[in-house]
Amino acid sequence: MSSDRRLSLGPLYREMRAGLGDVGRVRVTVRFQERTFAAPEGGQGVAEPVSLVLETFVEYEDRVLDRAQVALHGPGPPKRFLVARHGSSFVYSLDGGERWGRLVNHPRIFDLEEFEAELGQILVEDATYDVLDGRGDLQGSAGSGPERFIDALDVSMDREAFLRLLRIFSADIDDDPDAPALDAFSVSVQVADDVSLQYWWSLSDSVSQADDVPLKVRCNVSIRVAALGAEENGAVRLDETLPDIADLDGVWAILRHGTPGVAEAQLGPYGL
Repeated sequence: MSSDRRLSLGPLYREMRAGLGDVGRVRVTVRFQERTFAAPEGGQGVAEPVSLVLETFVEYEDRVLDRAQVALHGPGPPKRFLVARHGSSFVYSLDGGERWGRLVNHPRIFDLEEFEAELGQILVEDATYDVLDGRGDLQGSAGSGPERFIDALDVSMDREAFLRLLRIFSADIDDDPDAPALDAFSVSVQVADDVSLQYWWSLSDSVSQADDVPLKVRCNVSIRVAALGAEENGAVRLDETLPDIADLDGVWAILRHGTPGVAEAQLGPYGL
């Protein structure tokens, strides 16, 4: 399916998301992975890559943030925290939901409406799709038979459009003249019980101070949106011994450095 320059990623995404609904409970799962490695010329003595993964699970009730978990995996122990709506404000937890402290400001985690609006500004050059019938078999063209639906969509866009997609997550790689250069990128949308926007990109840097060790960075993002049935979450009980925190930067600071009365996060899985 070809398109002119006026087509944006927004309508393509909304078409594939149709049926998931905008009311009731919706879960958004965002997974970002970055792998950085040094590769000496000739491929000799390639260093072990350094991997960083940021996972965010956000639940909305009628498109209003209800609960979220943010987890960072990398060198050292994982760091996690929870956020929940509490009346007209929000609270945080570092121990899996046993104790909750107040957040002074509305947490900026992932805004589904802003994300979907921004997709409408990203121009698409071309889109190629697969169509499945009711049995899940690939079909090449429309015709009679079982109900058909789009299962996967590979999207082509130019470099500037892809950079705008990255900037949704503040990945402003072109703002710094010394930042690594964008080498390659890819965007696709897939549908199953949820709709998933996936994109990856690779960066390369000039040689490091060792002069013979070019640096490579490979990143990928998966954003999945799924409708949920009604769920009952545990009650939020404020712990007055926990400090009020202005925003999520303050939560990350506690996870990194600790605060009297607040233990380092050692959380188990959170069932969002």
